[in-house]
Amino acid sequence: MLQKFTNSFFARTPISKLDWQLIDENLSQSSELDLLNGNEDQMFHCQENILNATVNHPLNLKYPLPEIYIHSFLKALINKVEKYPCEIHYQVLEKYTNLVCKNLSDIESGYRTFIIDESTSISLKENISIISDGTTGLCTWQAAFHLAEWCIANRERISGMAVIELGSGAGLVGLTCYKMCQPRFITLTDFHPKVIETLRYNLKNNEVITSRSGSLIQVQALDWMEFSRNGNDLEADLIVASDIVYEEELIPFLVGTLVKLLQPKRNVNKLPSAIIACTERNEETLERFLSELGSRPPRGRHNTIKKLTTVKVTDLFVSSFAKEKKIFQQNERQKKKILHGRRGSYYIRTDELTR
Repeated sequence: MLQKFTNSFFARTPISKLDWQLIDENLSQSSELDLLNGNEDQMFHCQENILNATVNHPLNLKYPLPEIYIHSFLKALINKVEKYPCEIHYQVLEKYTNLVCKNLSDIESGYRTFIIDESTSISLKENISIISDGTTGLCTWQAAFHLAEWCIANRERISGMAVIELGSGAGLVGLTCYKMCQPRFITLTDFHPKVIETLRYNLKNNEVITSRSGSLIQVQALDWMEFSRNGNDLEADLIVASDIVYEEELIPFLVGTLVKLLQPKRNVNKLPSAIIACTERNEETLERFLSELGSRPPRGRHNTIKKLTTVKVTDLFVSSFAKEKKIFQQNERQKKKILHGRRGSYYIRTDELTR
């Protein structure tokens, strides 16, 4: 009954966005039964069940959420319980009191777990702050949720492919692709040393090994500036990236990297393609990226840039996985071809989400 709430909780959905109506319904039913029975047994068990589905869940013991998030959750839960004529569960009070006594402002990181199905989950260690250690790559950004959904919706297309991810960050897209899509090989790349360290940690923490079901995965530091000038050691059938179009000065080197990766391979009929998921924050930066990409097609081919629309995700993105919904849908009326060609790079604009 509380599984959906558990999924949202471990994905660190904002406290105000959790399904508190479900909690209210459980508390209300328990309170009514206690009034009939003349005791508080049902309310005690209801609060205990909520704790077991969240704070006391085995996942939170293995991959603990940031204590500041737990503090906010318990405070909201106490506010709900106080509406009913019963005692607050002693464990709720004890855990909340312990957190109140701590200096939570010093906490920099914690886990975030995405439960995809009964047998598959992805746990990421992320920083709480958007910018830390001089980089924005230590937390998961909006477009990554959409791109991870795209990968699952298109798993048959990705199966057997060599995949390169640019700007892998904490690793959500790469791990989703690895665990759900059976690529032949996947290379996760980023530049900042702390991001590379965190990425490798997250792969190890998710029990990713070098070989699994015929699929290989590796992490590699990649400097777009250097690679766009001299790089030729990476090849892929598919390039994926999310929220990497943010700094205008880097765009020429990003596009140069894409151009090299999209070069036709010898003796291979199928051309490489790229899926770039972007959250539009600055229209000028995005237009610069599209313009630069359109003006620099790989040798011997043209870029075809297709704008795909997305279905806005209204709750935890992984809940869509279980329903097998296609999150990205091409809308012919909104499709925008910048340059015509056989195949090429795809640009995806994602909805702005608050997470």
